[in-house]
Amino acid sequence: MEPVYNLPSDTPPHIMKMQVDIVLQKTPLQRLQMCAELTEFSLYMLKRQIRFKHDGIADGRLKFEMIKLLYADCFSEEEMTRIGEHFVNLD
Repeated sequence: MEPVYNLPSDTPPHIMKMQVDIVLQKTPLQRLQMCAELTEFSLYMLKRQIRFKHDGIADGRLKFEMIKLLYADCFSEEEMTRIGEHFVNLD
């Protein structure tokens, strides 16, 4: 299967192909580990962004703000309100 390179990027296609080739040479376990590390880093950066905007934010509220950003189009406004109430009540 040929990888897809049509994602928005400022990386030239030949460099993107080199990067994909490097990843494809890794074992499935190594790729899974890379994915987990990137996910962990992304969540860390998201938390930093929220804390920067909301200094002193409580843990429950922080989790809810993350959920809103990550899953905004997965829940109705009513569902999101109930989710928020749950997390804010954890504080």
